[in-house]
Amino acid sequence: MMYLADLNNVIFNSLYAVTAYSPELNFWIYIIAEKLDWYVVLVGVFFILIHKHGHRMNKPLFIDRASFVEGLYTTGGVLLAWLLSYGIKTVLQTARPFIQFNDVTPLFLYGGYDSFPSGHATLFAALAIAIYLHHKKFGIIFMILAFMIGVARIIAGVHFPVDILGGWVLGGLCSWFAYVILIKKYQKQ
Repeated sequence: MMYLADLNNVIFNSLYAVTAYSPELNFWIYIIAEKLDWYVVLVGVFFILIHKHGHRMNKPLFIDRASFVEGLYTTGGVLLAWLLSYGIKTVLQTARPFIQFNDVTPLFLYGGYDSFPSGHATLFAALAIAIYLHHKKFGIIFMILAFMIGVARIIAGVHFPVDILGGWVLGGLCSWFAYVILIKKYQKQ
């Protein structure tokens, strides 16, 4: 019977093996895992601020109440997720794959004993779920980006699958929680 730790290592080794294919592929893995992040955040923030809700399609471009509330709960969920992630990392101090295994050479150095949960996975899952809760189509695009970034960080050798999965769950739950709390608050007004 395979234990969860063994399954985590098997999945990690299978994905990390992709780095042996070509330097060109490794370049794109590096871009997705390490350089795409701020662009995704900027696009997400920009989308929340400027998209037009159906009731204001013919109005000039400015932030209305609905966009403000979305920005508020998105910021709240993402900040809550990041703080919890940071706290968990500080308490658990889990080694990254390139520290735990001598034969793993990451595509880039990142962190040390702060592997679980993945901060990137937490942040991008929180952002994706926050957007999805109001805008399904765009939310799916952000979920795909969160998935790509998470898997790329495993392939790059800086996270285990459980780190990414833990980050996705934590980020998603924090955004959902912020959404439920803020929506209930603003519906009462």
